[in-house]
Amino acid sequence: MDRKALRFVCLLTIVMAICGLMGCGSFLSKSKYLDFKKVETPPAISAVNADSQSLRVAISSVLLPQETVVYYRSIANFLGWHVDRPVILIQRKSYAEIALLLLNGGADIAFFSSGEYANYSGFDEIEMLASQQRMGQPYYQGYIVVSKDSEIRKISDLKGKTVAFTDPLSYSGYTFLVHMLRQKNQTPETFFGRYIYTYSHDNSFRAVANKVVDAAPVTRLVYDRAKQKQPELAEAVKIIAVSPAAGIGPVVAGKSVSQGQREILRKALLTMHESPQMTPALQGLLIDRFVPPQPELFEPIRRMLREKREQL
Repeated sequence: MDRKALRFVCLLTIVMAICGLMGCGSFLSKSKYLDFKKVETPPAISAVNADSQSLRVAISSVLLPQETVVYYRSIANFLGWHVDRPVILIQRKSYAEIALLLLNGGADIAFFSSGEYANYSGFDEIEMLASQQRMGQPYYQGYIVVSKDSEIRKISDLKGKTVAFTDPLSYSGYTFLVHMLRQKNQTPETFFGRYIYTYSHDNSFRAVANKVVDAAPVTRLVYDRAKQKQPELAEAVKIIAVSPAAGIGPVVAGKSVSQGQREILRKALLTMHESPQMTPALQGLLIDRFVPPQPELFEPIRRMLREKREQL
């Protein structure tokens, strides 16, 4: 590699490191679909039936990197076509923003994370329409990753280290590691030397691969995608712990969607894999298909949250 190329690689690494430390989402910036700063105003109550308005589909930048937004747009358009409504794709930085948007009527349906659903599923306004199946299973696990050449071998070795969390509501990117600390009568504040929030599984993973932080809890999805598309990233890390299995983030409907349209949307999700035109979107998101709701798969996360509340 010549000197100019080496300088470019070094500069790129520094920029990525700064983004990881500042929690720059998933490097999403400008897009005709997205607006991180503008808060969607809930529709005014009028004589117009809500089902005749645009179908507002909410996703979080925590989930996936920039190139996958086009796949969510394809799925959103597919759902909008089935209910004969134009589609607006709304993106927010954190899981909490998406959940509150749905609860306040600013979005009609949303792609929730597992931890997000476990935290908010007690609200009557939220109904799971379908969940995801990946690699033949309707559940997944989180990984705690460290640099490949790190001397860290187990959770106790993280004492005093720098850790990148994804989001406070993320099961794989926060909750399960904090639960492991509670079992040791520790908290992130007492155990780690420092911790940050990246608000992106992808950024957390890269922060470890580039040695910006010592460790990060991330969804298995980001590791599997790296193995498939960027094997050099996957080879730069090693896994030191695996979370209990839990349901994969569901698609949920808010109070603004009528029961009739919920059933149409549910059927569209459950049969989506039968439509050849949707294959690229599903494959791009590593989704086999959408499956009927199985709320019991989220019980491991709810149990961790209950134990946390009991200890407060």
